[in-house]
Amino acid sequence: NRRYKVILSNPPFAGVLPKESIRKDLPTNSKKSELLFLGVMMEALAPGGQCAVVVPEGLLFGSTSAHVELRRKLVEDFDLLAVVSLPAGVFKPYAGVKTGVLVFRRPASIIDRKSKIKNAKVWFYEVRADGFDPDKISGGGRPETPERNDIPDLLNKWKAYKESKFSSPPGVEAGKILPAGSEEPRCWWATIKYVAENDYNLAAGRYKPQIAEKAPNEDPAQLIRETLAIEREIAEGLEKLLKEIENA
Repeated sequence: NRRYKVILSNPPFAGVLPKESIRKDLPTNSKKSELLFLGVMMEALAPGGQCAVVVPEGLLFGSTSAHVELRRKLVEDFDLLAVVSLPAGVFKPYAGVKTGVLVFRRPASIIDRKSKIKNAKVWFYEVRADGFDPDKISGGGRPETPERNDIPDLLNKWKAYKESKFSSPPGVEAGKILPAGSEEPRCWWATIKYVAENDYNLAAGRYKPQIAEKAPNEDPAQLIRETLAIEREIAEGLEKLLKEIENA
């Protein structure tokens, strides 16, 4: 019955437990270890406590009723502060599964949560490089690539987010179309309502803003002329081929 103010965890993935060995007080009926571990942490967190946990990406978008229901409870009953998408291979050579990090806290009270949920937002950050080569393995680990590392930027963005008391997530709103030529965004946010409309899908890519394509510089009239010329050439070739067949 102990409750904890801080939980940091990287639990094992892809396991299935026998039903008789699973606690009855968890917020999920699943037998999958990744859902059960998350459920244990949600249950063990003290009011006002905060948790950061590594999860397989499949947990973020899985479509089974157990996946959706656990994410619903996480989004609606807790303060989901951030979803950090990690690059593939971040745990090589030990594991190759694509992962993410969930950061959430338990509200101090139910009343406190209900007063915030209408305006609540979920922050997403996409780490594309973590300072290590994603493909090479050398000496039992991945060689360092300090020139390719998004983690310092993530920490700076998190600091600004924290200073706003987690009310103003950095980045742009989910679903926005950015002007052509814009830099690819690393972080963005979505309202709880928008997340709920998407079956509580928490995959960062689901909400990533898109960049508009640059309008072509070609003269439309010239494009039409070139197309007509090609079509005439095709038509002439077909007529020539038809005469050869008829005269054969």
